[in-house]
Amino acid sequence: MNNKSLADEYLRLLAGLDLSYLDQSHLNSKLGLGLSGLFLPSVSPDYESANNKIMVVGRETRVWNVLKNDEKFIGLPQYVDSAMKIHRSYFDGQLLQKRNARGRSFHNFMRRVASRSGKDGLIYSNLFCFAWKKKNPESSPLFDEIKFLSQELLKAQIRLLSPDIIILANGISSTKDRQDCFPIRGEDNVCFNPRDYANEGIPRHQLWEFDLYGKIKCFRIHHPSACSEKAEKARQFVIDLLPAA
Repeated sequence: MNNKSLADEYLRLLAGLDLSYLDQSHLNSKLGLGLSGLFLPSVSPDYESANNKIMVVGRETRVWNVLKNDEKFIGLPQYVDSAMKIHRSYFDGQLLQKRNARGRSFHNFMRRVASRSGKDGLIYSNLFCFAWKKKNPESSPLFDEIKFLSQELLKAQIRLLSPDIIILANGISSTKDRQDCFPIRGEDNVCFNPRDYANEGIPRHQLWEFDLYGKIKCFRIHHPSACSEKAEKARQFVIDLLPAA
């Protein structure tokens, strides 16, 4: 799997998207109303040969400018290419940071995962592909459309990239939306073999493990910005469970 295959799938899924979501010069542009640019994950050039393929799913990227203020929207292929290059550049830059930074709790956690399991197979993704006014898009009048597209993109990333492990780190406030994407009960259930580590002193509220689609080991934790002692203990517990590089 390479970024070309990923881009082709993005283009297929975005083919019917109203371009007012992407084009700031569009007569009915949503960007001026508070919509961020579109978040499209990429992978390392060495992803295919990585020993450990681990996806970490946050919630949303509050500021994500795919096009600069004076940059025109040319077409969907160019936009997808720009969005993926921005993702790669930003994420690579975050992984190279030597020290933890205030306000960067998610990427501070990502560096801990990379230190444990290697960076080549690390995937930075999000539950939502757009932010609204630099926040969770749930308050947006466009939320139904954002949620649907976000789920389609995230499921496609999982299907194409086939990660060995997924860490869902998008916070308790996103529980309903996460479970809508990955149902945990009923006929549509995709989360099997649930287990917790309560006997090891980690409350189920802080850490829950299951097999997504019956085959991908998946951990659900709080967002890394959760600063309680119990949340940090759960994060470190998960990192210790990860395979070594």
